[in-house]
Amino acid sequence: MDIVLTLLAALVAAVALWDQFVTVFSTGGAGPLSQWGCQGLWRLLLRIHRRHPIHRTLKYAGPAMILLSILTWYLSLVLAVFLLLVAHPGSVINNVTTKLADPMETLYFTSTTLSSLGYGDWVPAGPPWTLVGTLATLVATIILTVSLSYVLSVVSAAVERRALASSVFAMGQSEEEIIRNANLQDPQGSLKNYLFSLSTAIDQQALRHLAYPVLKYFHATKPELSPARAVLLLSDTVFLLDLQDHRSGTLQGVTRVLRSSIDNFGEFTRAGTELADPQEAEKDRLAGIAATLGCTASRAEFDRAYETYQDNRTRLLALCAEDGWSVG
Repeated sequence: MDIVLTLLAALVAAVALWDQFVTVFSTGGAGPLSQWGCQGLWRLLLRIHRRHPIHRTLKYAGPAMILLSILTWYLSLVLAVFLLLVAHPGSVINNVTTKLADPMETLYFTSTTLSSLGYGDWVPAGPPWTLVGTLATLVATIILTVSLSYVLSVVSAAVERRALASSVFAMGQSEEEIIRNANLQDPQGSLKNYLFSLSTAIDQQALRHLAYPVLKYFHATKPELSPARAVLLLSDTVFLLDLQDHRSGTLQGVTRVLRSSIDNFGEFTRAGTELADPQEAEKDRLAGIAATLGCTASRAEFDRAYETYQDNRTRLLALCAEDGWSVG
């Protein structure tokens, strides 16, 4: 039984530390424990949200998930140390009477030691338990310190996400409005450089999502602050610009840069396309805007272009659905 508890303690500690290491230091996504927990909780909230909108609740989901992750890492370490000490009776004693600690007293000792309170009423019986207590306290301190740095980075990235959404919607609330405001056919078009700067911001956010997957759970309570909706709007705008410019090619430089950044955003945020509902009405809406803008492409040419674009748009629709916002 002692061996089983010791191995279990080692396993719990390894899983918690590995999960934190991957989540905080890796640029490939969250650790398996954090990813499973956050995805499960978010899907549950979205299921409720689709029946009864709970935007205000979703707003706090992201911060709550970070807090839960930190608590999980810390409490997992507490559990691991507790199991190790319980597996070896006599590892913790009373400092005055030298009485051996029972399981509840061992748990009390573990929690106070790892929190650095250290009241001193219960102490390690001697080597190697003094070393175990010291190392456990050091690891717990590292977990909390690293977690604080991670939280600050995520909050900063979340603010940048909202700034990106605001920057896109500042140009217009629809594809037609953005295209008319941009006036890209004019060499002196005032928004051309602005669009290039947006491309850089989108690339940066794509990489932020890759490093901090929990960002996708930072929900905006207003649609104009949703980066997923903003990028979809910009993507549809680029699609219409490409269609409008399919013969002259004068806008190719602008649209190519934007399209590359948008594709990166859709890829790195990694939404499952099963959340996106195909919307034929959206296709007809875009065709209507193209006609309003005086696009010379035929309906057959539009359909072929949309068929090529549809996969990327489906991914962006999935991001909107995952962000708690429907389109159309």
